[in-house]
Amino acid sequence: MLYYFGDFELDEDARSLSRAGRSCHVQPKVMDLLLFLVRHRARAVSRVALVRLLWPDTVVTEASLTRLVKEARRLVGDDGRGQEVIRTLHCRGYRFVAEVEVQADDAGRELVHTLEMARLSLEDVIDFGACEVRERVREFVSVCGEVVRQALVGQSFGR
Repeated sequence: MLYYFGDFELDEDARSLSRAGRSCHVQPKVMDLLLFLVRHRARAVSRVALVRLLWPDTVVTEASLTRLVKEARRLVGDDGRGQEVIRTLHCRGYRFVAEVEVQADDAGRELVHTLEMARLSLEDVIDFGACEVRERVREFVSVCGEVVRQALVGQSFGR
């Protein structure tokens, strides 16, 4: 499968990336990250799902993933500020946002990617749910704090 974005060509079968016809040196894990993000470009991919995919039997910190994303962005002419190719979605993960043209060579391969995406979607829902709960707890604590503050202020003026 070939993916075209900007002046890049990402060849899944050859595991290669080229820019304007020139080959780019890509580390294996960076290639895994790029391929996974481009395959699943229709949605955000959680950090947890990416760590599980890229380091299945190894415990790593989020800094390892952050470094990998930074390297992938550098390779495709992107950076953390522009995020025109790989976008960070706060509390959700990453998403490949550049416009992609696909040259498929095998319909069965798309089915495999779809099944892989469905499997990871459940993990993303769980991860997103945890993030959503954290945000709601923060809001609740903030509201409770305001109510307590107002009650204390009211007591001070009520004396």
